[in-house]
Amino acid sequence: MYLGIDIGGTKTLVATLSDEGQIIDKRQFPSSHDYRQFLQDLDENLKQLQLENGFHCCVAVPGLLDRKTGMELALGNLPWRNESIRDDISSLLGGTAVIIENDSRLAGLSEAQLIKDTYSNVLFATISTGIGGALIQDGRIVTALQDTEFGKMPLLQDGQYIHWEEFAGGRGVVKRFNKKACEITDPEEWRQVGESIAYGLGAVCSVLQPEAIILGGSVGKHADQYSPVILEFLGKHLHPVVRQPKAVLAAQRSDDAVLYGCYDLAKQFRSDG
Repeated sequence: MYLGIDIGGTKTLVATLSDEGQIIDKRQFPSSHDYRQFLQDLDENLKQLQLENGFHCCVAVPGLLDRKTGMELALGNLPWRNESIRDDISSLLGGTAVIIENDSRLAGLSEAQLIKDTYSNVLFATISTGIGGALIQDGRIVTALQDTEFGKMPLLQDGQYIHWEEFAGGRGVVKRFNKKACEITDPEEWRQVGESIAYGLGAVCSVLQPEAIILGGSVGKHADQYSPVILEFLGKHLHPVVRQPKAVLAAQRSDDAVLYGCYDLAKQFRSDG
């Protein structure tokens, strides 16, 4: 059995998964800004799950981590700083070993597993309030890029340098169109969304050269509306020595992608011994 814990800026999901990777039980609660209160809320929800002896646990954390010490250093949408999150959660679980990893990396791992037989080098980008992601090679997170924050790339936009996620992420969509991505119906507006995303992807592809790109998050899940715009942009602007991605795909697992990523990573740790 596996236990996945997906800590988000507004809510936390906890779920048990079978050895085959099927979600057995799942619970949700608000993510308190007070870290100690969060631990209490987590403990209450964990006690409601049916956990078998010898389960394996992975925790998704939305920010910068020190994986050796098990510390979270800084989070995007929660005020916690320098908390021993791995060991604190392990204590709630009676000393069970806990793996921690960035939530975007885990979502990317989960989604890449679904297409690994077709594409071995996959870029996952979550286009939500902000932009994060991961490079997955042969079904594994590329550890050298674990702390990459390409959503924070300063790019020239309207005559000034702005972080990519500020004009291409969810906040940028609302600022430009006064509506969320899920409310857009105009093809011209989708074209503009696609161009904003493609602008940053061009820089990322030049460095990482993925075979395929998967887009997740509240904006990314509508990739079918603007993926042709991205492919056209990359086809025109990537240098000839840069690999052209063969596909731009929408994520398939939506809200549960991170939980499945927890399962995938914990299973890999288990098989690696």
